[in-house]
Amino acid sequence: MSLPPVTTVQQPITPVTTTAVNPSSSNQAAPPSLRTRPAGWHAKSFGFDWNKRSDQHKYLLKSGLPKVHAAIVNDDWDLALELIGPDDFGLHWMPTTSQLPTQNGSKDLDTSTWAIKLMSRNEDIRNKAVVDMAIQTCDATSIDKNSLYGANLLNLCLLKPARSDVLQYVIMLAAKQAPQYLNLPDALGRTPLWVAIENQDQASIQLLLKSGADPLQACKFSKQGEPKSLLSLAAKYSNKVIFRDLLRATIDQGKKFTPYDFNEDPLYLKRWAADHSSEDVLWLADQLEIVRGPLFCCNDVSGSSYFYRSVIDGSLGRKLKNGNEDLINWLRNLDISPAASHDIESSPLYAAASQSTIHTYLQLSDFFFDIDKDLFCNLDMEDLNYRIKKNFYLTHTVKNYEDYLDSQPEALQKLKSQSILHFVEEQLQVLLENHTELNFDEFSRTLKSIWTFISDDNKNEIFTHAALRTDGSREFVLSLLDCELKSSTLEAILELSGLHRNTAAFEFAAERSLEMVQLLESLRVGNRTGRDIFHMALAASSLKWVEKLINAGFMLQDDIANSPAVLIRLAEIDPQGLANKLQGLQYTIIPQMIRQANTEAAKQALTALMTKASNHS
Repeated sequence: MSLPPVTTVQQPITPVTTTAVNPSSSNQAAPPSLRTRPAGWHAKSFGFDWNKRSDQHKYLLKSGLPKVHAAIVNDDWDLALELIGPDDFGLHWMPTTSQLPTQNGSKDLDTSTWAIKLMSRNEDIRNKAVVDMAIQTCDATSIDKNSLYGANLLNLCLLKPARSDVLQYVIMLAAKQAPQYLNLPDALGRTPLWVAIENQDQASIQLLLKSGADPLQACKFSKQGEPKSLLSLAAKYSNKVIFRDLLRATIDQGKKFTPYDFNEDPLYLKRWAADHSSEDVLWLADQLEIVRGPLFCCNDVSGSSYFYRSVIDGSLGRKLKNGNEDLINWLRNLDISPAASHDIESSPLYAAASQSTIHTYLQLSDFFFDIDKDLFCNLDMEDLNYRIKKNFYLTHTVKNYEDYLDSQPEALQKLKSQSILHFVEEQLQVLLENHTELNFDEFSRTLKSIWTFISDDNKNEIFTHAALRTDGSREFVLSLLDCELKSSTLEAILELSGLHRNTAAFEFAAERSLEMVQLLESLRVGNRTGRDIFHMALAASSLKWVEKLINAGFMLQDDIANSPAVLIRLAEIDPQGLANKLQGLQYTIIPQMIRQANTEAAKQALTALMTKASNHS
């Protein structure tokens, strides 16, 4: 017997020509006159009551409603078992409006006129008819919160849900004689497995999977919607046993998921682990060893992964006590990357760089950066390497590294001096490249580690950076300083302190700079010079050196003529003394200059001078 055509879209209600039907009793209402109506309009003429047991009305086939569907919805499971056959899987749940009671006690066999109004040429009438149809058919097409519309027999039984023996029979019958229905979505896009997962029906899920339901069958809920994976639903809403069963079935399909792509997360391991405890993650890893490695790299509800915690608590270090080969074999068996993580700062390798022994970090690093780079093409290897290396060199000292070398085989100890020199060079590079981001502890610890190994040029360069910090770094480096500060170092500080508005750094360098001494002497003998230094002092907000230069003979009048903006900066660093500094000089203040001033005191000082000049004129 061939099955009827299967479709997942709404079928139109076909008008049929109906005739009078002999009533079942003398009290039954007379049938209507012959006319064209939607199929099922005359159900009420047979005394149809949706709340009655299905075995009380054998007339359902005449009314256009499947008897087997009525048995299921009315919980008449014994009758349902008698009726269900392979052909019934092709029936789709599309009940008609005649199932609903009439409004206001009306005896009219029609419960609504919306079907006629739908054909109106008046758009407002048609729209109103659509709303009426939706309201009137809502209760007839759903059970509790489950919409039945377009459901075939299997989905209908799952949505109800049917009695367990009926449901088991329906699934087994579908598997033997109608297997295509095991994966067929309903009008909303739900496959039987999706419905079973939504209902948290573990027994049905296992039976569906055993019967051949495809765990990789995506559900699409609209023409524009993205296909939704069954695993994604289970990962978010199901208990761990259901997720395990679906995950195992997915893996058994034979598709390769190694090495695991943490960005795509094809098995939704990251999503699942994020909502579960570390105990649940370890349980699943024990249940499915094939995903043990990726699971160990997924953050659970604690916010970190098992692998990460094993680095922190030292258990990973104990695994490595026999050397690098044990580690590599262990990692290969887990099929994981020690750098794998959606966030590099929570990855095991990053943690090892700062919180494990040097031995553990170096072995993990060797394993990761020596394997086939093509396996990790989604990662920016250069950036990854640098960020992890930076963390390592800012955490450990040369002394730590010397102790590590002393514990290694004699062959490695012979290269101790060369290895230490390389370590120092790496630390120095990290320090110079990241000095503005480092806190005082990181800066001072790293500097003390390398100080005795670096050159005087390096020390001067580091001091230039330290002089511009505001956390005591300058004083700290001064306490270590065992070489002369070069004149080029002081000149660099003078220039940079203006860019950074660092008054203390400017004055520190100015007081020690031979160039500043020579400039003051040149000004005192009448030379018109010092404009660059004067502007550096202004930029660094050093009123002390601005006044020193003016008192030594700096030609402020020339500077104002060339750059009127000097007046604004003078007003900002010395609003109270501005008038005295400008006494006897020629200048013009306009409203725009007042607006450009950054402080209220400067605005007031400039306004006062502009008002005074206006009054005199």
